[in-house]
Amino acid sequence: MKRARCNRRLPKYGWSIETDSGEVSAIKRDDGTLLSLAHRLMATREAARSVGVQPSNFVRDWASRPDFPAPLATLSSGRIWLGSDVEQYAATRRAPKPGEERIAQIARRIAWWQSREKTLARPLDFVGRVMASGSMDEIRDVEEFFGRRVLCQALENASPGVFDRRSWNYWHLVLGLERSVPLPVRHVP
Repeated sequence: MKRARCNRRLPKYGWSIETDSGEVSAIKRDDGTLLSLAHRLMATREAARSVGVQPSNFVRDWASRPDFPAPLATLSSGRIWLGSDVEQYAATRRAPKPGEERIAQIARRIAWWQSREKTLARPLDFVGRVMASGSMDEIRDVEEFFGRRVLCQALENASPGVFDRRSWNYWHLVLGLERSVPLPVRHVP
């Protein structure tokens, strides 16, 4: 005898869609989307890993935003999200890599006394100057544009007078380089 198909309302989640054997095969959300139980679900740790942050930072910086997708469930162990919702939201929140125009703006500000073309003709010197006196946004943009390896090269090939002792020590610590290297100094005859 064939069992009667029964769809039940699941508060806050939608309607369950059951198979003939009585197993829930999918959930139809209130917005009309169909959630198959084959969809990948993410707890806080998995969602943080997919976004590329620590779980505590994920809860504070991502999941607490008002436009972040609502969790499918809130359990005693934490919240559960649909993996595709988290990944789609993360894709819209990531800033695009800075372009050449942004780098030219930074070059104009950092080396205001010369043309941006002349400044950018010596990229290691430019990167070093941004590391020594740029804002955090400028440093981030330069690192994304040139890469972290270029930051290390700029520090290793720094001209005298670009870095002061404090920024010299800071960047050696941040980049994990040997700190016994002396600060380059200008020798006047």
